[in-house]
Order: sequence, then structure tokens, then C-alpha cells
Amino acid sequence: MADLLTSLLTNPLQFANQIGLYALLSIIPLIIIYLLRPRPLKIRIPSLMFLMDIEKKKRLNIFRKFFKDPLFLIQLFVLILASLAIAEPFIIANEELGGGHTVLVLDASASMQADGRFERAVVEANKFLSSKNTVILAENVPVMAVKEVPAGSASDTMKKLKAKATTADISGAMLLGRRMLPEGGRMVVVSDFASWTGEDPAVSKRLAEANGINVEFVTVTGRTDNIGIVGGWFEGSDYRVVIHNFNKATQTVKLDAATDGTAKLTANLNVKAESNEYFTISNLGAGETKISIDSNDALPVDNSAYVIIPVSITKDILYVTNNTKVPSIIALNLVPFATVRKMDSGKIPALSTYPIVMVSGSLSPEGEKSISDHVKAGKNAVIIASPELSNMDMLPVELGEVSGETSLNVVRGSRITEDIGIDKIKVKKHFKATLKRGAVTLLEGGDKSPMLAYWKYGTGIVIYSGIADPVGDNIFDPLNTKIWNDFHALPEYPLFWKQMLEWITGSLDVSEYNAKTGQYIKLAARETVKTPSENITTDLLLLDEVGIYGLPDKEVAVNLYDEKESNLAGGGINVLPSETKEISYNTQIIRAPKYFDIYLIMIAIILVILELYYLRWRGEL
Repeated sequence: MADLLTSLLTNPLQFANQIGLYALLSIIPLIIIYLLRPRPLKIRIPSLMFLMDIEKKKRLNIFRKFFKDPLFLIQLFVLILASLAIAEPFIIANEELGGGHTVLVLDASASMQADGRFERAVVEANKFLSSKNTVILAENVPVMAVKEVPAGSASDTMKKLKAKATTADISGAMLLGRRMLPEGGRMVVVSDFASWTGEDPAVSKRLAEANGINVEFVTVTGRTDNIGIVGGWFEGSDYRVVIHNFNKATQTVKLDAATDGTAKLTANLNVKAESNEYFTISNLGAGETKISIDSNDALPVDNSAYVIIPVSITKDILYVTNNTKVPSIIALNLVPFATVRKMDSGKIPALSTYPIVMVSGSLSPEGEKSISDHVKAGKNAVIIASPELSNMDMLPVELGEVSGETSLNVVRGSRITEDIGIDKIKVKKHFKATLKRGAVTLLEGGDKSPMLAYWKYGTGIVIYSGIADPVGDNIFDPLNTKIWNDFHALPEYPLFWKQMLEWITGSLDVSEYNAKTGQYIKLAARETVKTPSENITTDLLLLDEVGIYGLPDKEVAVNLYDEKESNLAGGGINVLPSETKEISYNTQIIRAPKYFDIYLIMIAIILVILELYYLRWRGEL
């Protein structure tokens, strides 16, 4: 308001629509109406005759009564204000180009965590604040922090912001800013320009300037020394990490791995200059593992990596057999996160720690009862055909005599037999069996004998495999009469056992528990999630920090694993020589008309409301 009064005193008032001033003539009918309106009847009283002289004097000023009538004054001012508004009064005053609107784009990527770069970016951004400001964070997706707020509010907001552990889509953030700015507005991009995703920011700058937007690029810098973990993946039950040395000299670092707080291994790694070093952590167990290197470099966020292997994904198997060479045990040991313990049939231990029990051979009555009770309690058993196998209550089939060669046919498709060349298996011997009531056949022989079947036994499941394991020293000898089929010699054999375990335990993918920053997780509803730094409530979770996220149903390990973000030197921004100019911190001031018609209309509306209130108070409404 003070600026408005100053402008009025220092600049002459002008009218854009001077013809509108003729509307002031509407005052004349108002005065005539008040002069011609009926007057109240006056009765002369002799005792008041002495006042007659005073009354004659008042008649000399016929307009004095107008100014004693508040209703007339209100209506007079309404007509004057409305007439002036039609004439569109204005003054020529100083104005910030683009309405004084500045869009501040702050790079909030992982590299901005290095050596206080983001804090310096905030300091630089504060130098460009104007009367109206919008702050946008450039993460892997643009995030609007505040929109069209005064300088003080924008400054307070930027103090609370921090860099995240994602890449930066600088061009995407600039595009969002362009949509909010009028021609002549200003955009300021503050970044280290070490790396980015999406379009080249220099191209986006030229496009914005072609639309009449003034764009400033401000580069913040700092230390560039860094060595970090830039990759990691599972190889079976092993975990392989990649450590990159971005420095120009060889560096030795100590790598530590701890699972659930218990140290697993320590190793010293000699990483050559500007090269990768690969390291494998063997047989990574279930739980939460932290892998870290002891480097005092500029970027700490890539010095640690987190891995989660849920207990539910591990498969502890007890294999009961008296055979010395068992191909199925070798195949099962190839399955990620599967642990197989072989035990003779006469030495069956306590089974409570084994969700899966496999049997190939004969069982003692005590062993049969132990496994039967174990399955009834909710566990699982796989009974594999062998010459020593006899009928048991828990089997889903009734075994008959041993028969000769047969073909194999898929009765019902399942995860177990998917991508398995069943027709390639040559069966020389098999049990001629019949299916028990309530059991389901997946594979059957040419004589309708169930060759792969299962049923629910108690609260657990028993699977019968009529494709027997070979017995003897030379299991690949075609003349060996103890070899009932050649399945163990086919390449699909390990896959068959892997898929059987997944069918039994449910196909859990360890990648569901391990992710990279920048990914989203869609939740079923709005939930409170524990991030590495705080608790947030959302239904669409952006993974933008390194560490462990606590979701309602599970925990997820999140890592940066981005070599470009870890490279603090980066490639920098490429601008044309003609685009190089001195940075201007102040907005451009122009001379532009400032109109007052809206203010006059607002005052007139207030007076009309006052007129209605006055008439109601006087009893005329």
C-alpha cells in the first residue's frame, strides 16, 4: 500500500478510456431526483414564528440538505467511483519483469551431498529471491517444495531441504518451471552439473529463453575425491559388489560386511586408479547385511550398501537317504538360499528346524512316524521312488509292483514341470501305482501310473516323485540295472528341483526386498513408512535415501548404485560461447502501467453494501 501511495504522488494519473469520464454526468440525474422528491407537509405554529427568519436564511443554500443526508452521499460516491472505474485510471510505475516471479531449481541428487554442495546451492539460491518465488527440487522426478511464495517463506523452506540419493532430471524440473512462468519471468538453476538424466539442461535453457524466460545457470563445486560402492547383485546365494576408485591414484580400502550386527568378513582391497574392483561375499545368510568401506572421501552416501535376505526365502532341507551319490542333492545345492543336510534313514534328528524333508530309500517305523507327524503339523515332504520304498500312509499313491519301460505325459500343468522336456525322459523302470482319493496327479506314465503327484496330509503337503534317483557308483552307465531313468543326465534336471522348491515354498524373489534409489513402491493404502531418516505417511513411496525402509509387511534395502552420481568430477554443462554472460542477481525492472479500476470497483461494492445496511436500519427495507 505504501508503494501504491508513493507511485500516486510521484506519477500523474492517466485514463486509458477517457470517454468513460462522461459517465460522471450520471451525477446530475441523482441531484435532480433529490430536488424533485416529495417533501413532508409543514404546519406553521404561531409559537414558532420567531424561527421564520432562520428558515429563510437556510433556503439561500438549497444544497446544504444534500450533505446532511447520508444516503445521498453514499449514492454520490458510488456513481463517482463507478464512472472513474469505467475510465480505467492508471499510472506509469516501475514493475519487475514477469510479475517478479522467480523459479528456483535446486539439484537435489546424490552428488550434491558431497562436501556441502547442497548447502552452498541454497546460499546461492537465496541471492535470487524476488517478490514471488517457486522452489523445485530436481530429483529423478521434479518435486515442488513451495509455489509462488514471498522471499521470506521461500528462504525458510530452502533451509529445511536436503539432497537425496537419486539422480537428477534437471530438464524435467526446468520444464515444470517453464509451465509456471509468464513471458519475462526468471528461472535459476543451481547445480554441480556433474550428471543428470533426461534432456541436456543446456538445450532446455535455450528452449525456455526462446519463450521469453530469463534463465540463469549457477554452478556449485567442491571436492571431487571419491571411492564408492557403485554396484551389487546376487549370484545364487552369493552377493557381488563393485567398488570404483574415481581418484587418480591407487587406493587401499577395508571392506566390512556384517549381518544383523554380527561381523561376517573383513577384507583389504587394493583398487587401482579410475578402475573397478569386484568382490564376492559367499553364502550370504538370511537377515539384514551392511557392506561398507572405510573411505574418508567427499561423498559418504556410496560408502555403504545394504542387502536383505528374508528368512522366508531360505530353504532348509533335510535329505534322508542311505545312498552315497545322490544327483538330486547336488541339484538342490545349486538352488539359491537352499541348504541341504544329508542324513541316513536310521539317524533322523529332530525335524522342527526343517520345513522340507526329502526321502529317497526306506524308512524305519520310527522315522516314518516322525516325518508323518512333522507333515501333519504343517511342514512338507518329498518322497522319491527307489527300490527300497514301501507303502506309507502319508504317500498320495498306493504303490504296486515294479514295472518296466513307460512314457511320461503331463496331466496338469504346474510350476514344477514348466520348461522341462518331459518327453525327453526315458523311464526304464517305475512303480505301477494308483492314486489315492484326494490326491492330484501332475505326471503319469503310459500305463496311467502316477509319476508325480501330491496331496494335503494333515496341514502339510506330501509330494511323490516316481522318477527315481539313480543308485550305484557309475550312475551314467546305461547297463546299470539300478538306474531307473536318465533324467539326471538331462540339462533340465537342476531346474526341475529348483522349481519344485519354489512350488513348495512359494516363488519369492529376493529383488522384492532389495531396490535402487529412484524407484517407487505402490502401497495398498496410505501407510506410515519408516525411511532411513524419518517416518512418512503415503500410498506411493519414492525410494530416495540409502538404507533400510520399514514397510508395513516387510523391510526393503535401498542402495544408490549409480556410477555417474558417484563421479563428482562429472562432465559439466556445455553452453555456447554466446550464452556465457555475467550472472544478474536482481530481477529486471521495467516501466509499465498500473491500473486502479479494480480498487475503485471494490470500494463501490462496499458502499452499496453500506447503503443497504443504512436503509434497513432506517426501516425502509
